[in-house]
Amino acid sequence: MKISLGFSPCPNDTFIFDALIHHKIDTEGLEFEVFFDDVETLNQKAMKGELGIT
Repeated sequence: MKISLGFSPCPNDTFIFDALIHHKIDTEGLEFEVFFDDVETLNQKAMKGELGIT
């Protein structure tokens, strides 16, 4: 299963998702399509249902 994941390029967010997007943990078959963007754009995409996780 592939899930879209959006987060900002700020250091806090990149730190939180580092292990996940760099395959350092076993996601048990889950794959992620990653989008980096500013918070306002991510919020707009989330409201439109364009991202699985943000």
